[in-house]
Order: sequence, then C-alpha cells, then structure tokens
Amino acid sequence: MRATDKVKASGFRHGRIDVRFLPVAWLGVAFLAGWLLSIPAHRIWPVGVRKTLAFNDAESGGRSRMVLDTARGRLNLRATLDSGATWPVAGVILFLSDSGKTVDLSHHASLDLAISSGNLQNVQLCLVEEIPGFTQLDRWQTSRYECREMELRPGQDVYRMPLETFSTPSWWYTIAGVRPSVIGPARRDRVFRLILQTGEGTPLGATQELQITSIAVVSNSALIWGICAGVGALLALVHFLWLVRRRRVVVPSPTSASTPVTSLHPTLSFQPLEVVSYADRERESIMECLGRDYPDPDLSLDKVSRSTGVPADRVTAHVKTASGLLFKAYLNRIRCEAARKLLLESDLPVSEIAGKVGYGSVPHFNRIFREVHGATPTSLRGNTEESDRVMESGEEKS
Repeated sequence: MRATDKVKASGFRHGRIDVRFLPVAWLGVAFLAGWLLSIPAHRIWPVGVRKTLAFNDAESGGRSRMVLDTARGRLNLRATLDSGATWPVAGVILFLSDSGKTVDLSHHASLDLAISSGNLQNVQLCLVEEIPGFTQLDRWQTSRYECREMELRPGQDVYRMPLETFSTPSWWYTIAGVRPSVIGPARRDRVFRLILQTGEGTPLGATQELQITSIAVVSNSALIWGICAGVGALLALVHFLWLVRRRRVVVPSPTSASTPVTSLHPTLSFQPLEVVSYADRERESIMECLGRDYPDPDLSLDKVSRSTGVPADRVTAHVKTASGLLFKAYLNRIRCEAARKLLLESDLPVSEIAGKVGYGSVPHFNRIFREVHGATPTSLRGNTEESDRVMESGEEKS
C-alpha cells in the first residue's frame, strides 16, 4: 500500500479529515462516564458500619421501644412509641468508623436510602461530625449535628437526599454554647456516626416497621458529567449531520499558522451565585434573637416579633420549621438546656440559676425543668449518674 493510500484509509486526505467516527466516540464516552460515575463512592450499609446501637427514650422517663435486627444483610427496625417522655423517640446509631477515626464525606453530594418495606411514615436522619479543637468525646453536644426530616411515601423504595439539605438545628448552637459565625459551616470531613430515628408526628402506641436494604453516600458528579457527555454527543451528532452535507471539514495545515481558526466549541464559564431566601434570613434572625434574649423573663412571641420585625404568625411557623416545636416549648427547651449547663458547671444556687435563664418562680422552673429533662434541678446536680443519663438521652433525641 502506498503512503497516500494509508493516509486515505486512516481518514486523512490532503489536509482534510473525515470525522464520521466522532459521534460514535462521544456516545461511548457518555455511556462510560455515566456508568463509572454512578457507582456509589461510599457504602454505609451493609458494609461500611462498624457497630449498630438501638436506643429509646427510657432514660428520660419514656416507655418507647426499638427492636433492631440485621439478619440477611438488612437493617430491620421495629419501633413502638409510648408516653412518658417529653419527646418520645426510638432509633438506631450507626457507627461509621472505629473509635478515634472519622469518615470524609466532604466530596459527596447526596445520601441514598433504599428500603424494601415498612409502614413508618416519617424518619429523621442526622450526621454527627467531629469539630477539631472543640469536640470532646465524653460530651455529645460538642459534636456537630446535621439533621433532615424525611417523609416515606407508599410505593417508593429509593430516596436521594442532597447533603446540602441537611442542616444544623438551631438548638445545637444553643446547647453547644457557640454562634454559627464562630464555629463556621459544616465541613462533613470528619463524620463518625449516622443516627436514624422516628420523625415528627410518629403515632404513639402503634408498631412502626422499616426494612432498609442499603445506605450509601453518592457523588452527584455522575449526573453532571452524564449531562455534559450527553450534550457533547448531541453536538457531535449535529456536527456529523452537517458533515454529511458538506462531506468534509478543512483543517489548517502547519504552513498556514497565520490563518485565523474559529473554534466550533467555545469554552463557557459561569460564576455560581449564592442565593439566600428572605425566609431563611427571617428564620436566622428569629433563632438568633431567641438564643440571645432567652434570659429575659418577659420574652414573648409578641416581643420577638417586634424585635425581629417578623409577624407573630410567621415567627411561630419559622420556629416550628427549625426545631419541630411550638414557640413556648422551644423557649423552655433553650432555657432548660442553659440551666442544665449551669447546674453541672457552676455552684450557683438553683434560685439564682432560675433567674439567669428567665424564670422568676423557682417552683415553675422546677416543673418545666423536670418536664424537659426528666429530673429536678437538685437531683441532677446531686447525682452524677442522673446527669450522665440526661446527657445520653439528649444525644439520642438529637
């Protein structure tokens, strides 16, 4: 075969190139990229969990029950909520790493949950993250919590939850004693637990079941690159059709370097915009006001409304969205958490502590504190085991 024939057979001829193979190559790249990038980057269940631990509200006076079964590689939960605790709850803690180690989820975009059956309608998932220089393993509230409520729909067995929809509840900042601006945003590079528990509105008395087949953290780059590859394949196909009409496309020779060349595929760039909704700003203002002014004994719904400029009905709605509680219940929770911290970390009299957190009446303070923590202020301070149980029950509820 002559040299000119070899050039023609390879698709090149006299400075011209036959690109009929280009659409096929682009389609191959698209399918390959979609297949490779759709593989889960980190599987939590059943292979990624080091230990599981079922919990309930028994330590805070409740009678809820949780039965955990991991037979045949499934995570089978059977919860029965009962009265006794202020917030009846039952769930399971999934330990993602060995003691002292963490898992980096910062490069992942979503959490995938696959279920096979169950009648549980609402579930709450929380990622527990270590904060370097702040987290103390013997104090649960020093580990950042990022939570999300999820409604389970009949007939749907796969749920994809973007990690950006997980958020740190405002009560955590109050309990931890830090402000969002000081601790900074969540990084998700030191996650060591995943908590799965009954969600808001779970009925009392009825047994709720859920069978989970897999939990995985997946990167959404599969979707992004799949779209890009698909668009590229479509452009290549259009290009091919244009070439069919034109037969061939001219490529500048090395001797014509001065000839301007127009790119068929210009590079496009964009700058992502950070969008903060008006509702988010309202909610942040309300939660900041409550976390700052809770020691005021006259703090009320109307006073918060006047301070933030948000109508009272929207204040109630924002508090309910952020904490799952009504305004008064959330205010009592903030005050009692602050009181618990003073009881355990100071020698102040109970009467003085009651005044510092916004209660003018000690009996009223004692009654509310017992409703929230399941123990009186004096018994909490005088019994180390009791205070440990309150801390543990707080972790389980969170």
